[in-house]
Amino acid sequence: MKCKGKIKRTNKSGRTEVQICNYELSEHDIFCPKCGEPTAALSGPLSAKENWKSAWKEFKPIKGKYLPFSIFIILTAFLFTALAVYFTMSNYWLQNTILLFIIPLTLIPLSFDADFISKPFTIENYFKSLKYYPKFFVFVFINIVYFLFLKIVCDGFMLNIVIDPILHLVRFIMILYWIAIVVPVPILMIRKRMNPFKAIVVAYKAGTETRWQQFFVAVIGFLVNIVGAALLGLGLLITIPLTYIALEKYYLNMDEFELFEL
Repeated sequence: MKCKGKIKRTNKSGRTEVQICNYELSEHDIFCPKCGEPTAALSGPLSAKENWKSAWKEFKPIKGKYLPFSIFIILTAFLFTALAVYFTMSNYWLQNTILLFIIPLTLIPLSFDADFISKPFTIENYFKSLKYYPKFFVFVFINIVYFLFLKIVCDGFMLNIVIDPILHLVRFIMILYWIAIVVPVPILMIRKRMNPFKAIVVAYKAGTETRWQQFFVAVIGFLVNIVGAALLGLGLLITIPLTYIALEKYYLNMDEFELFEL
């Protein structure tokens, strides 16, 4: 496929003319190497919106098969997480210590075998995959340390000094940026057998051209689950497994474009 981007050139008479790029694009080009024009990748396979639409289209006909697992993980990992947050809101250190041990339990499904659609989640698979708990534990620990660093630098936590208010905005932006970076990390470190530190570095480099889309994958997931929770919590029976599937699909799309082959 040839690039349809436009290039401005100056002809011999000094006049500016516009030419079609016509660079022969490879299958996995996200931007044209010659003119920089975006290919269809970011509006297609690597689009957050299209990714979620595709995930829902595949998930909708078989969503009933996920209900037993959804009930199980909501009443265990997610309920424990919610209770920990609620009862420790006034104690930063206690809250983060408890979450360090609980949040990895919510990530276990991201270690299941590839192709979630043809292999609906089961409680049995969950317990078999608990062997990956240590990796997720380290991953969560890295996140907690990063957020603590931002809290100290941008909020003056433990420093007892006056902090410029603009740093609160900086902290907010850096949290969102970090979330965008780590979207593929949980699956990446299992599928590629990487330690969490290496997986984060690889994901950072791999997401150079897809960072915004990764951010929107996370944002849409957050909003979808807010809606699920608002429906008396019953919507979470659908939105939680759908979120796992959407994350899986986006990882697979990034892998198909060889973004992790650095």
